[in-house]
Amino acid sequence: MLTADALHRIAKGDRAAFTELYQRVQPQFVGYASALLAGDVDAALDVVDEAFLSIWREAGRYGGEGSADGWIRRIVRNKAVDWLRSRRERPQAPRGDHAVELADPSDTPERAAEKTSAADELRAALARLSPDHREVVWLCYFEERSLSEIAVIAGCPENTVKTRLFHARKQLRRELERQRAD
Repeated sequence: MLTADALHRIAKGDRAAFTELYQRVQPQFVGYASALLAGDVDAALDVVDEAFLSIWREAGRYGGEGSADGWIRRIVRNKAVDWLRSRRERPQAPRGDHAVELADPSDTPERAAEKTSAADELRAALARLSPDHREVVWLCYFEERSLSEIAVIAGCPENTVKTRLFHARKQLRRELERQRAD
């Protein structure tokens, strides 16, 4: 509800509402964009900034139907897809603050090294997924979204989400097995 109110205020030119919204939700959307861009945090920061520029210009287009969070997420997703199309190449494995973190400060150095190695393997495997597969994996396992929420965000039927998750898990398993065999 607060996000919808902020969008209505932004549509009227309220810079304070824009700043407040940006500060509150930007980290969440950088994580999401980073997942879509195979962990390229620098590109994700740029994509989210571009999305917020669009939000500033087009907040009046949000008519209150659907969630404001979903409206913003679609803009971020579209900007990420545009970024990927403009590059026409596979992004590098995730790095940075928004990547998968498995280490626990209470771990022994040996256990921390094992977890770091496992996280690196997972990052590399995730980077090899298609953007659609990375998106559903991120939303399901990192944001803990339901299948119906993922369907709305991804703009596809729930059965498509299930299929993407099935194939993504299968590909991740193959990639991890291949990495361990090397």
